[in-house]
Amino acid sequence: MPSEPTVGEGASVDEALEREAKRLFRRYTVEIVEGLDMCPWAETARRRSQVSESVELSALPDPELGAAWARRLGETASVEIGFLIHPRVKLSRKEFVAYVEAVRAAYAKDPGRRGVQMAMVAFHPEPEPDTSTALSLINFIRRCPDPTIQAIRLSTLEELRQRDGTGKRFMPMSAALALPLDAPAKRPLHEVVTDANQQTVERLGVAHVEAIVEDIHRDRDRAYRALGVEP
Repeated sequence: MPSEPTVGEGASVDEALEREAKRLFRRYTVEIVEGLDMCPWAETARRRSQVSESVELSALPDPELGAAWARRLGETASVEIGFLIHPRVKLSRKEFVAYVEAVRAAYAKDPGRRGVQMAMVAFHPEPEPDTSTALSLINFIRRCPDPTIQAIRLSTLEELRQRDGTGKRFMPMSAALALPLDAPAKRPLHEVVTDANQQTVERLGVAHVEAIVEDIHRDRDRAYRALGVEP
């Protein structure tokens, strides 16, 4: 069991919360996304320092601030994937998805000098496990510790598509969902990817995957309450 976080001399609660939010999200990335082989490419990107993790500490997120974050990522050539973690946000999954849509719209309206570079998708801790269909499995696996926006570079999406036409080996589910709807494919890519991940969860067992997710969420609850933050 991880030790309870402490604020430490000279550190603020905000600094400690940011540190814990990143630690918890990395647990999710390593134990779920990488540990269950949901996206072999994710570990490579992380080890190459092509992943950016940021924390938004406001309880009431602003779409314009989210758009500014996406613009910064788009102008940072070394970043392929970015995550914006919201540990204080209490929006429901449906509300958070709507918020991410607003961020996407604000970014599209003012993408910066290089134009739109990043696609975005929402992750949320709320959904209950459901593997009755491949598509419903997406929300199960996306149960990260905090509401989170994932941004993926459009050029990276195209590269992933070119590497493997099936999408099974290299394309993360969230990346497939972020692709333009008119992207050419013999079969809708998100269907191929979600089917492959459904098979993985069914092989391992829903209870096994759920146990890992719940342990991460319990870790979050302990850590945040130790800082006086209600999870």
